[in-house]
Amino acid sequence: MTTICERLAGLGGIARTHDIAGTATQARALQRAAARGKVVRLRRGVYGLPDLDPDIADAARIGGRVAGVSALRYHGLWVPPDAHRQFHVEVSDDVVARTTGVRGGHIRVHWTAGGTEPRFGIAPREATLNRVATSLPVPFAVAVLDSALKRGHLRGREWALFAAQAPRAAREVISRVDGRSESGTESVLRVLLQDAGIPATPQPPLPLGYGERADLLVGDRLLIECDSEEHHAKPESRKADLRRDAWLTSLGFVVLRFDYSQVFTDPLGVVETVASVVERGDHLSLRPGELAR
Repeated sequence: MTTICERLAGLGGIARTHDIAGTATQARALQRAAARGKVVRLRRGVYGLPDLDPDIADAARIGGRVAGVSALRYHGLWVPPDAHRQFHVEVSDDVVARTTGVRGGHIRVHWTAGGTEPRFGIAPREATLNRVATSLPVPFAVAVLDSALKRGHLRGREWALFAAQAPRAAREVISRVDGRSESGTESVLRVLLQDAGIPATPQPPLPLGYGERADLLVGDRLLIECDSEEHHAKPESRKADLRRDAWLTSLGFVVLRFDYSQVFTDPLGVVETVASVVERGDHLSLRPGELAR
């Protein structure tokens, strides 16, 4: 006979009472399992296994599933800085959301149509991307969708179908997505530059051999590199970057390098630095477009 814990595990570790204990005998078994700590009562009529993921457990206590920005890491997508400051949960509109005592109140509830499944756990990838595309600032939303393409979560027809079915509010974001981008920092800076009237090409090839590329190219001469926190922290990476930057400068390129902190704490300063180079015309060589070709 299947135990209560086995039934719960088969339902993803969390379920409503009537899904795991449909008979009086099963109901008594559920009560015994809860008394022994083998299952945990998350809210009235909802139980989970003790080792349930903390985010999933908290979302269930509120009444729903992990959603939006809070669900990105579960789908292997880029996560914006400070995403942890607010916990996003989708709750069916036939459920009473209860946020008292959960996460200190730093919670945002998004309502979904009654009966939306799965009720608990993690919102599906497409629902997560739609939520992000309509709620995050455009640069961040583009960076998330860029990562979905780059990491192969949406390919070919999948991407075309997603774009066609996306809410109207997401269309601007979708129109600016570019799957060539290698990092969220690169994507965000690309969009910020576009908003400032400075088009930037992601991942242009470099004349160094070995398939080397820069993060962004403005004009045909200005190369922009966006360093992640992990990359910047490695001395060997820094030395390699300095050697490469020097070699590119010797070939006539202008190289600007920004780290994660600069892009996300001083975006205006970063854009102004790039704009000053562009205003002088230093982003163009005597042979415009040569590198882009």
